[in-house]
Amino acid sequence: GSHSISALPTTAQVSTDDFMKQLGHASQIIPVLHPEDGSSPSGEQSAALLEVLQKQFAHSDGIRGFFAVYLTSPESLTMEEVPSVLVEAVRGADTKVMVPLACMNVIMPTAMTSIHQDPELKECASKTADNGLKILRLLKGESEVVSNCKAIYQVASDKVEGGDDLIEYWNKFFINYKYGPEQKADISRVIQEFC
Repeated sequence: GSHSISALPTTAQVSTDDFMKQLGHASQIIPVLHPEDGSSPSGEQSAALLEVLQKQFAHSDGIRGFFAVYLTSPESLTMEEVPSVLVEAVRGADTKVMVPLACMNVIMPTAMTSIHQDPELKECASKTADNGLKILRLLKGESEVVSNCKAIYQVASDKVEGGDDLIEYWNKFFINYKYGPEQKADISRVIQEFC
């Protein structure tokens, strides 16, 4: 493809740059991850991508920055399955850091599908949520996924009886975003498969 690995950000940049800069790095990574001709990255590209993604996924700004761009990118919205190098990077990340963010990447667009009035925005939110689910499914069965999703499910079902730390964390998250009954019903429906 036309995007050589020289277009990728350096491992140092993705390791230390803040959230706003990570958004820019993500938009450099995505064309290498998804070549325009629909092929897969070459062996050399895959090795370089994995190295960059592993460093980017070692901290929350990197993960948030990458997925904020990726989950709404035209490339990811048309993908049948998650590229293998991304699968490896997601599965290799520290679940304590990756899992809550992967859950948010499902919860937030799921909530937006009912908050948005505009049909196009609804559609976009729904596709983004589907993408978020593809990523979270890579980690299905991991103990962190089960415990976070059980907590989310309880909060979304208004079944909070005093809380452990996770329930408290997600309860604050829901209150912060002012999710109402409709959002909660949609969220508990999609999260159920992970509990």
